[in-house]
Amino acid sequence: MKSYKTDNNNKAILSEQMKIIELIDADYRLLSIFMRLDIELPFGDISIAEMCRRYDMAPELFLIICRIYSDDEYIPDIEGLAIGDMLHLVRFLRASHRYYLDLMIPRITEGMQRVLASCERRQSNILFKFYEDYIAEVEAHLDYEETTIFPYVENLAAGKPDSGMTMARFMENHTDICDKIDDMKSVVIKYLPESCPTQQRCELLFDIFRMKEDLGKHTLIESTLLAPVVTNAEEGAEP
Repeated sequence: MKSYKTDNNNKAILSEQMKIIELIDADYRLLSIFMRLDIELPFGDISIAEMCRRYDMAPELFLIICRIYSDDEYIPDIEGLAIGDMLHLVRFLRASHRYYLDLMIPRITEGMQRVLASCERRQSNILFKFYEDYIAEVEAHLDYEETTIFPYVENLAAGKPDSGMTMARFMENHTDICDKIDDMKSVVIKYLPESCPTQQRCELLFDIFRMKEDLGKHTLIESTLLAPVVTNAEEGAEP
């Protein structure tokens, strides 16, 4: 029996009073958020509000992140969020980069190598080159955020805005890295020879789908949460 409240669509109602154990029970996928924020288990019976106080994080922001990851129809409300809250969000986004680079991408690379081992050498080389080009694009995208966008946000929060740049200009140069992952997925499903073991192919597809979903959430957080809050702060900082 569920110990947490649900709405008319049987979706968990996330609130500051909700216990952490209830949050995880409502959607175990949110465990990855705790990993990225270096929030340590065990939690006992503490609430979301208590956990956020312990880790000096705005509970409103934490709940918004959780809702984005657990509800595909959720649209964030940024009212009440300030540029200072974005420091916590940037910390989460940086942690997501490490999650991709240190965990998800190496796992997919290993799966891709196992699957392509069953292919003819020329075909294997072509497909792996396509994969390597995509990963290079992902790494360049993440590096742009790490070296350009995030430092800009951090400086703005510290009261040192860069008058020569704006968040809108950064987002114009911000490439979409979700589309090409569909091409990679199609290659695995449609074009690999029958000699590729079904189990290995399916395991690889599971990881690719997870990566695509997570990158989509990552992009959504940046476009609907980070960018508008930073833009509001820019307007407030204008003389």
